[in-house]
Amino acid sequence: ATETINASPAPQLAISKSISPTMVAENGTLTYTLTLQNRGNTAADAGDELVITDTFDPILKNLTVRFNGTLWTQGVHYTYDETTGTFATGALTVPAATFTQDAATGVFTVDPGTSELTITGSL
Repeated sequence: ATETINASPAPQLAISKSISPTMVAENGTLTYTLTLQNRGNTAADAGDELVITDTFDPILKNLTVRFNGTLWTQGVHYTYDETTGTFATGALTVPAATFTQDAATGVFTVDPGTSELTITGSL
């Protein structure tokens, strides 16, 4: 038997956020890691205007921001208000997922496209 399924030509995005370490000493360093996954067959690119906004509590100082390992510059790639803890990115990108089909079973496997935003600062 065969079946045709029409795929939606659009990104299918999900985001997860982690914080490390879980216990931080006063004046210690804290890292937020935001992982973006795309299970769709189309990449999310700058034209999609994908942005992240967050308010850090506790408020961080002296931020270092990296997107997929590349150092970002405040005012160019992101904005941050150290008095309110409000953070916002510029346009983000997430590659499309890749799909493979098992020749024996016909089952498809989805490997999501992934991008990572890492924000490190001191308390």
